[in-house]
Amino acid sequence: MEKFIQNAGRALARVRTATNDFLNERIGGNRGNLIFFLVCVYILFILLVSAVINFRSLIDHYAIYLGLLLALVLAILWVAVFYESESHMAKDGHGFTMERLKRSRMKFHLLDLDPDGRKELERILLGRNVLTKINFTMGNKSGESANHRLLFVLFDEIIVGGITEITGERKLEFFQFLQNSFLMNGEPINPNTLKSSFSSWKADQEKTNSKNQRKLVKQMLGKA
Repeated sequence: MEKFIQNAGRALARVRTATNDFLNERIGGNRGNLIFFLVCVYILFILLVSAVINFRSLIDHYAIYLGLLLALVLAILWVAVFYESESHMAKDGHGFTMERLKRSRMKFHLLDLDPDGRKELERILLGRNVLTKINFTMGNKSGESANHRLLFVLFDEIIVGGITEITGERKLEFFQFLQNSFLMNGEPINPNTLKSSFSSWKADQEKTNSKNQRKLVKQMLGKA
């Protein structure tokens, strides 16, 4: 059964690839052209069937054929609208898979988040981009600036698989995501500070302060 599924999957992939190539090259990838093409195929199919069986039946039952044509057009339009909504949802998403967490157990006040910040963090947990940047104010030991390391611990806990092992392009995407989503004490995140802080944070995982930060974040998320 498994071998059949694998072979069938490969065959379907080849068919889909060929279909996509045809649609892109011949139809131009335009939804309007695609709808027109499918309607023409349907009309041609009906004419061929009627010619083989009895052309008179096409005239006698034209209302049925018109109804089927209308149903086809509506179905195609619905599919087009559905996939258009998918693209808009993809644009609204930040691209990171989040852990499933119970919002009712979260203690946002432990990270000094105001009501607006809480709402935006909830959007992030749902996989969406923020509407307005979260002003992260919880400071480091000196109290002079917001703590990047707490953010790293937070996302290490809420992103599936964590962030300690991310590298290359994915790490750059994560840094950009933080810059797009957060302010640090009302100021934009400095990308250079972000990179150096991330490296030092990874190296200090076993230190007492890092363990205390993780404990705090787990309490905030309702994990502890």
